[in-house]
Amino acid sequence: MNPAPISAREVAWVAVVLMLALLPHMPRFPWILNFGFVLACGWRFLGARGVLPLPDREHRLLWLLKQLLAITAFVTIYIAFRGKLGRDAGVELLAALLGLKLLEMRSPRDYFVVTFLCYFLVVTNFFYSQTIPTALYMLGVVVAATAVLIQYNTPPAWRQPRAMLRLSALMTAQALPLMLIAFVLFPRIPGPLWGLPQDAFDAVTGLSDSMTVGEITRLGMSNEIAFRVQFHGPEPRARARYWRGPVLWHSDGRTWQVATFNAAPPPLEQHGQRYFYTVTMEPHRKHWLLGLDAVTGKPRDVMQTSDYALKSRQPVRKRMRYDLDSAIEYRMAGLGDAERHAALELPPGHHARARELAESWRAANSDAGAVIERALAFYRDQKFVYSLTPPALPGDAVDDFLFVTHEGFCEHFASSFVILMRAAGIPARVVTGYQGGEYNEVGEYMVVRQRDAHAWAEVYLDGQGWVRVDPTATIAPNRVSLGFADANARGAPGSGFARDAFGGRVWTRLRDSFDAITYGWNQWVLGYTSAQQRNLFEDLGFEDLDYGSLVIGLTLALALTTGALALMMWRATRKPLDPLGAAYALFCARLARIGFTRGASEAPLAFAERVIRLRGDLADEVRAITRLYGLLRYGRGGVDVKALRRRVAKFKPRRRS
Repeated sequence: MNPAPISAREVAWVAVVLMLALLPHMPRFPWILNFGFVLACGWRFLGARGVLPLPDREHRLLWLLKQLLAITAFVTIYIAFRGKLGRDAGVELLAALLGLKLLEMRSPRDYFVVTFLCYFLVVTNFFYSQTIPTALYMLGVVVAATAVLIQYNTPPAWRQPRAMLRLSALMTAQALPLMLIAFVLFPRIPGPLWGLPQDAFDAVTGLSDSMTVGEITRLGMSNEIAFRVQFHGPEPRARARYWRGPVLWHSDGRTWQVATFNAAPPPLEQHGQRYFYTVTMEPHRKHWLLGLDAVTGKPRDVMQTSDYALKSRQPVRKRMRYDLDSAIEYRMAGLGDAERHAALELPPGHHARARELAESWRAANSDAGAVIERALAFYRDQKFVYSLTPPALPGDAVDDFLFVTHEGFCEHFASSFVILMRAAGIPARVVTGYQGGEYNEVGEYMVVRQRDAHAWAEVYLDGQGWVRVDPTATIAPNRVSLGFADANARGAPGSGFARDAFGGRVWTRLRDSFDAITYGWNQWVLGYTSAQQRNLFEDLGFEDLDYGSLVIGLTLALALTTGALALMMWRATRKPLDPLGAAYALFCARLARIGFTRGASEAPLAFAERVIRLRGDLADEVRAITRLYGLLRYGRGGVDVKALRRRVAKFKPRRRS
């Protein structure tokens, strides 16, 4: 027997769910793919209503057109991505094939295939975003897709959308315990469960191995989170929060580069307080890790360069968490010949006016400290301006900044200061990283954003080692003491919320609360790695659990939970007896033990007469209990059910020997 054709209503259900699953992808897809998908949904719906013919074998031309569209979609995607098998190409191909599959949906099997593929489409959204809003939205799509399956298996007369969605939500909620057990117990393997394609992190950015004037200014416009820090004890004051990143030594006149020295980090004499903290680094596709000033303790898998920068062994392609301890008062001594040469290197043919100025300072005073103070005074006296939108420097970047524009971001000040120091014969280098951070009072951790990106200088002084000098702090002290956000808010009154006003406080509280929830999500859901899984079970007293033990535990937990859920559902389907019915049921059960089983449709009086006719010795008790039951069930009150219970409790008939 041929199955009934899929109705227009059923097509509409599955088309709507597919559109919901595809909706987050649409801004990323080319418009022609979105248009084609919507067109396929509309065509299939009108075909189900009999308005348009469908591309089947009865309509050869349309069938050929559909085959041509399939080939065109495949070739177009292949050419657009140059044959590269990646995330974007795979998701677009899945969407295109789903739209075409919708057109040839004829049988219940096709209907189920399309609906089940919708679940795969839901998963692909997590390749792009794993935030809480995305997870909640996709959970809603899963409920809708399950409702589609429920309605297709429900007689048409009983299909009520609200009832279908309610039942789907209930079934999804019943699956949550199983999901949680699988999440906690499923063996985690080091690294991702599957390899994300190469283009999965194209949009992520941050500090790099080089610094061209203007790059950090670009980061200063970004509100994206670079990393979060949770201190385990005292926290450094705001002006001491320098987060060390790549250290730059070589310059071609405009771009600064890192250098590689085959040397161990120089000895560090630590003074004062040490700070212990955990960094949760956002993915940025590079090896750099950030740490507070001079890192004195780190994990084994984190490397430390000779200039005290931190690096991971693999590019940071996913959120990374690591523990560090640091000092902010120290003496970093040691300067090899190769490092000294690099720290005095000047790009040939560049910065003539800056060199001349610095050489004049050194000629007037041979003391390095005095030359440094003279350079900082130069920035103050010439009324330099700290700006997020400095003018372009098409010529010599350093000379134009020092002698023409007098306006720049931290990178302008740091790079020009290092050039001045090197020209004066003082070893110097540029350090990039972040400065400051906002404290989240709700989550009790610190948030460092891309806009906190900063650059400063380090000079080498005999007897003192490497000493940090931040020329930006000379021009814009609030940038260092208050942080980027507060400094700019005070510099631009009237723009946005005033942070001290009621509206500003409410907004800050809401933002911190949301970020604290996101932080917990990152720590305990997205960051639930094999190490955290091992630590969790060690805290629970289960040490040295291997994969086999986890699989056995997972299987047992799933079996027990499934059994418990099945028992609860079975008990929920049973109709509870009222006290009166329970007492009478006990009476019938005791009679059944001596051979008198009440029939399914046998009335109480008829049952009592049958028993009395065969067992006259039980007549008084049977008649009294039946009469009480009838008065309680059908009478107008005046009798307590406890009286029936007492009589039934005393009623203990025996078989005749």
